[in-house]
Amino acid sequence: ALTAVIGPVLQSRINQTMGPRRKKMKRVSHFIITGHGALARNTARELRKRDEPVLVIIEDGDTSFGDAETVIGDPTELETLREAGGEHARAILALSDDDSENAFVILAVRELGTDAKKVAAVSTRKNLERVRRVHPDMILAAPVFGSEVLAMALTEEKIDGDWLLSRFLDVRPASN
Repeated sequence: ALTAVIGPVLQSRINQTMGPRRKKMKRVSHFIITGHGALARNTARELRKRDEPVLVIIEDGDTSFGDAETVIGDPTELETLREAGGEHARAILALSDDDSENAFVILAVRELGTDAKKVAAVSTRKNLERVRRVHPDMILAAPVFGSEVLAMALTEEKIDGDWLLSRFLDVRPASN
C-alpha cells in the first residue's frame, strides 16, 4: 500500500529532475489549437516553423505534437480555455475531425468573451451551415470542397485563385 503512494510521487520527482527542461511560453498573443487529427498536428507544426507561439489542448497524454506546449483538458470547457490563456490568445483553432466538437469549442470560446480569432474546421458538407451558425471568424472546409476542386482539375476547368480560396477558407468580415 505504501508503494502505491510513494511510487507515483517518486516517479514524478525523477521525471522533473531527468526530463527535458522546457521553458513555458508566455501565454499572450499565441495560437491555441484543439483537435488531434492531421490538420491540427500539421497546423501546429507549420506555425512553430514560423516561430509562432503555439499551445495545444489535448484530452489525454497525446505525444504526437512533439515538444509543443500542451494543456490537458476538454477544449469545450471554459476552465481549460482559461488555463491555456484563451483570454489573451491571438487565435483559437478548433481543428478536430469531429465537426460537432469544433462547433462546441467555438461556442465555448464565444462564452469566454475573448477577442481571439475563432477558426473552425469542417469535414462534412452537411455540417457547413451548422458550423456557420456558431459564428467563427473563419471556417476551413478543405475536405468538403477538395473533391469539387479535384473534379475541376481533372476535367480541365478553369480554377480561379480567389474562388478557390473562398471555397476552402470562409472568412467573416471583422465586426466592430
